[in-house]
Amino acid sequence: MPGVPPPAATANLPAPLTPLVGREREVAAVVDLLRHPDVRLLTLTGPGGAGKTRLAVAVAEGLVEDFPDGVRFVGLAPIADPGLVAPAIAQALGVREVGDESLVDRLAAFLRDRRLLLVLDNVEQVVEAAPLVVDLLRACPRLTILVTSRVRLRVSGEREHAVPPLGLAEEGDASSVANVAASEAVRLFVARAQAVRANFAVTPENAAAVAAICVRLDGLPLAIELAAARAKVLPPAALLARLERRLPLLTGGTRDAPARQRTMRDAIAWSHDLLRPDEQALFRRLAVFAGGFNLEAAAAVAAPGDSAGGGF
Repeated sequence: MPGVPPPAATANLPAPLTPLVGREREVAAVVDLLRHPDVRLLTLTGPGGAGKTRLAVAVAEGLVEDFPDGVRFVGLAPIADPGLVAPAIAQALGVREVGDESLVDRLAAFLRDRRLLLVLDNVEQVVEAAPLVVDLLRACPRLTILVTSRVRLRVSGEREHAVPPLGLAEEGDASSVANVAASEAVRLFVARAQAVRANFAVTPENAAAVAAICVRLDGLPLAIELAAARAKVLPPAALLARLERRLPLLTGGTRDAPARQRTMRDAIAWSHDLLRPDEQALFRRLAVFAGGFNLEAAAAVAAPGDSAGGGF
């Protein structure tokens, strides 16, 4: 077909400039899921900064040989209009709209007989395009789709894998340098701290503070990376003390990172701005809780009959 490249076992995955730290179990678990013939749509969910994209890339790298027609990565973060998702997929696949045939039909025709893994990254702001994903899967029996999103697509056939925080040092082991240094969260902190201070290491003097920093940041990769960048000027004990107010400190992400990943405030704002006004109102009310809440507590702060409490 004109404008359609021949099938090839290729991948257009972004090449990370830093190694993936930890996540060995998650990569293995997701790879195993996607090798199962009954799993054709898998969504990696988690809050901003959880490392969903990085995990998806590592998983896709491990599956290149499983998909003889290739692995194609589609970054959707710059797109706000769900109607532009199909063109973005077409561009990644090299499919062009020709004649009277719709682009969606062209995509289905191209993918119909191909054993291919399609990675759709950052779907949360265009989640209304989810029916397109289902249409492609129904028309293309050998297609598998891996999605990253802060929310589920909520469509037929979807499997969800919630991306957990990085592993923390076991409680009571903070005084052991070996135990602290072995945890995933601390390994990431050390790797990123060494990028700005080459001689940084976990020592008997700072082990407890480094472990506490990672706990205070809930094992969230983006927060840990932003905090570790301060290791050039702040020793761990001083950094820990300043984390009483986290958002003002967790700034200064790399200039090449998307704006939503340069500060924790921006990462949170990206999610907040995707909420409807009534959801934002409920979110503000839930902020009265420190340390989590259950359904009953959430219902108590949502005024009866109020649109903000409509989900309860």
